[in-house]
Amino acid sequence: MNAQPPGLLPTQANPDVVMMICTAGHVDHGKTALVQCLTGCLTDSLKEEQERGMTIELGFAPCYLRNNLCVGIVDVPGHEKLVKTMVAGVSGIGLAMLVIAADDGIMPQTIEHLQILELLGVQRGLVALTKIDLVSEALQRQRVEEIRALTRNTFLREAPVCPVSSRTFEGYGQLFDTLVAQITSAPAREQTGLFRMPIEEVFVLSGQGTILTGIPTSGSIQVGAQVELIPGGQTGRIRGIQRFLRDAAQGGSGQCLALNVPEFNKHPPVRGQLLCVPGCLEPAACLHVRLKLVPGLKKPLQNAEEIKLHCGTLEEYGKLYLLEGDDSGSRPQALATLVLNQPSPVAAWDHFILRRPSPPETVAGGVVLAITREAQRPRKAVMLPRLLAQEEFFRGVEIRSPGGLRRQVEWWLLRELRTGATARQLSCALLWPLEQVQTALETLVNEQQASRLAEDLFIHAEAYLQCRREVESRIAAAAQKDTSLSLTLADLKKDFDWPAPLWARIERELEAARQITRRGDKVLLSGAIARLGEEDRALLEQILATYETSGYHSPRPEELPDLLKAPMPRIQRLLDLLYHERKLVRLSALVVLSFAHYKRAQDLVVKVINEKGVLDSANFKGMLDTTRKYALAILDFMDARRITVRRDNDRHLLTGYQKSLLQ
Repeated sequence: MNAQPPGLLPTQANPDVVMMICTAGHVDHGKTALVQCLTGCLTDSLKEEQERGMTIELGFAPCYLRNNLCVGIVDVPGHEKLVKTMVAGVSGIGLAMLVIAADDGIMPQTIEHLQILELLGVQRGLVALTKIDLVSEALQRQRVEEIRALTRNTFLREAPVCPVSSRTFEGYGQLFDTLVAQITSAPAREQTGLFRMPIEEVFVLSGQGTILTGIPTSGSIQVGAQVELIPGGQTGRIRGIQRFLRDAAQGGSGQCLALNVPEFNKHPPVRGQLLCVPGCLEPAACLHVRLKLVPGLKKPLQNAEEIKLHCGTLEEYGKLYLLEGDDSGSRPQALATLVLNQPSPVAAWDHFILRRPSPPETVAGGVVLAITREAQRPRKAVMLPRLLAQEEFFRGVEIRSPGGLRRQVEWWLLRELRTGATARQLSCALLWPLEQVQTALETLVNEQQASRLAEDLFIHAEAYLQCRREVESRIAAAAQKDTSLSLTLADLKKDFDWPAPLWARIERELEAARQITRRGDKVLLSGAIARLGEEDRALLEQILATYETSGYHSPRPEELPDLLKAPMPRIQRLLDLLYHERKLVRLSALVVLSFAHYKRAQDLVVKVINEKGVLDSANFKGMLDTTRKYALAILDFMDARRITVRRDNDRHLLTGYQKSLLQ
């Protein structure tokens, strides 16, 4: 027997880990022995594991290959009751190694583990046929054929099958060559997104404090960075990082990390919580998902069935509500909403596994398309078309790529935050770094798919047009009524809880298009004015003539019905039009002047003060040949507009009064 498998490098080599690999397969099929031969590490480190001869918790070990190449291997358990741990181990994996013993062949957990790998979206892998020293060459060839049949419709359909013996080391040279080829041909894994790490294990070291282990599913983290526990909200600072048993300054997705966070000593975290960047993740109560059903499921999934979710290290019960029928039937896929018993740290685009609690059975897996933080389940009529539209929008898009981020930003601006969003809002919603979100926004602006409402407020071009059309529709509806020629801003904005920059842009464009005219707290409806009939136009001219001829002795508005023989509501709507058109000026509730008469009085006040430095209020009525009521109404109106200021019985001009003059 060789001292070590051929190709194994001495453990003092210290290259960086480039990928995480997981082993999977039925109990006692030789996974741990295979990992020990590859790495020189015994991953059954727990006393209970060694006594049982079975892996209970995840085992981590570095594997040093030729060409100064190093990968991390996660040895996951094979016992049926420990599938939850297997799911946790697959999170963040770049390559899977399905282990099948030549003497036993394909067993129940072989099939279930392969299903889980497939459902969790693992895309690359190989098969290790172990214990070949226990079988004949004919049976070995038969096992290879059985494996080909099993993997025909899975991600392992073209994967190499490597026969090996952990006792004689036969086949390990080929296994090493195959591993190197698989790893070097794989695309480099980018540590995209904000840092998130499902907590696998928690323990305390004397003198150091709380240590948390796990494999981050996204992003990277550095020593000294702040982190937050979700759920719970505890925060702390990372004092130290070990990446594959070695001290490191930083670590990221797809790497086995141990993080020292002393602040968590008083209330230690637990498995199933998630470590992330502070302030960017809230627990979700409802998950809206695309399910991929396990082939050959004996009992279809039922609507409102109790189910158990596995996502990273999280395990949570909930109820599954199907969106396309009362049961899953024979369909391979389905859209559904999962209402969790407890809000949990799950985000859009996370992969998961669903199992029936009793009897335990893996029934489906899939990807989270959207989340709802509130426990109230959205209506099927709302969610089904929304999810179908989302899937179509992202069809063919690699979500974790820069192009995928741009597409996500566009979706959120178009459907989720359609009245405008800041870069920071999008960063938290999408769990991507702020700088990368800003780059995606700039791209969308340059492509005219989005625009800036303010320095850091963006809106999708189509969403903006939808908002403007909603406002135009409300204006058109108001213009069709015979009772109004104007609309208050409060009525125009009712139920539209939109940011001020969005309203400002819509108002500017509608005024430029002559659809409205803004006057104070009202808008004049151009469409309604255009629809004035001959009788209204004649009455409008009568009102205007009345005020033009009455000068500084004009009638009160409530006197007009008797003077003009017309009802007050009809007169009032025409008065509003004349106010907004600045044909009339309303100085107070009782005093209205024609614009020409007010303008003459305004200019006289300015002229006198400029010449004399002050205007005596008591003398002003004589200048206009009017009464004290009208003179004071004019002066009080000019005070309110900040043209003049009263000091005792005199009026003075305010600095910058010119901008407040009616022209």
